[in-house]
Amino acid sequence: MLCKIKIMKSFILATFAFFALISCRNDDELDIQPLVGDWTWISTSGGINGQINDTPTSTGKTIKLSFTSDGKYTITTNGTVTKEGTFILYKDVSNLDHIERTYIDFSSEGHQMIRSNDETNLYLSDDANDGVESHYKK
Repeated sequence: MLCKIKIMKSFILATFAFFALISCRNDDELDIQPLVGDWTWISTSGGINGQINDTPTSTGKTIKLSFTSDGKYTITTNGTVTKEGTFILYKDVSNLDHIERTYIDFSSEGHQMIRSNDETNLYLSDDANDGVESHYKK
């Protein structure tokens, strides 16, 4: 009987721990429509002491980031698909400014914070000091 009580307590504790972990991230049906379409890379800047200042001209790369309404993405570099997969949006508190932000979780690329997104401009950023930020235009 004592063994069953210990097992039950362990199960209940594990269940609470599981729900506490998943509640830290908010995946509530965020609208992906503002992202859907083709985005052309304009620049990437940042890094330690701001040493990164890349553009298509300085790198010789033309990069396109495409999102579809069914949650898929493709990254092409100079016309060749370099990464593809699925994505989801979620909300979390930023490490940089400690406010809730929207993030993109790429299945084969990790995650990026959306610093800004309007009809024609998308800014994706690392959520870290000395991280980089990339600007894309629709």
